Amino acid sequence: MLKKLLKQIGLCLLFYSINTNGFAAEFPEGDLGIQLGGAYYLGDINKTPFRGTRLAGGLFYRHNMNPRFSAKGMLAYANLYGDDSKHKSSEYQLQRGYSFNKNSFSLMLLGEFNFVPYQSEGKIKTPFAIYLQGGLGAMCLPIGDSKEITPTLPFGLGVKFNTQKRFSYGADILMVKTFTDEIDYKTAKTSETNRVKQLTVSSGKDWLSYFGIYLSYKIEYPQKCPSFN
Repeated sequence: MLKKLLKQIGLCLLFYSINTNGFAAEFPEGDLGIQLGGAYYLGDINKTPFRGTRLAGGLFYRHNMNPRFSAKGMLAYANLYGDDSKHKSSEYQLQRGYSFNKNSFSLMLLGEFNFVPYQSEGKIKTPFAIYLQGGLGAMCLPIGDSKEITPTLPFGLGVKFNTQKRFSYGADILMVKTFTDEIDYKTAKTSETNRVKQLTVSSGKDWLSYFGIYLSYKIEYPQKCPSFN
């Protein structure tokens, strides 16, 4: 029984190795890209998705480990904005009259999982793939006269298209959980006579969302010389 089990495990490992090497030999293993789109924040001033959307963009490098999994590093910029006067249905916010506009920079390390095997070249060529992405990050933004770096948890969904020999393109959206409540303003305490100027009205942390389209250039890694054909 043990001998039969070991034989089956060995055959499975051999089959996996053959398939993995076959993909590696045909798979362009990386792409360098640029992304352009928008970003919005959700917090004490804005609680409506896509309201106050401003310009966002980024650069990324994606390492394709195999047709299912990729690792991506991304440097992103976003202009964040919120304005009480845009919330006509909130008398409280109209009286408070607070607004902010600031720039943020984020570094994110993401993993991607393709729902279908995605391969740009070789025997299998996938025209497009939908993928999940998620990982860790850090964001730098101005708080008063200083800058704050806060950890983030980005996750989202995307689609990538493979219709050109050297270029691919796609679109994605990222929701980003932050660990700060000060994207919109420095937390302020209020007195009994100044309730309308209270800035922090919830205990939750702020969120960001990035969305956009991207274009990337496929990079083929140098292949090792095989020991035999």
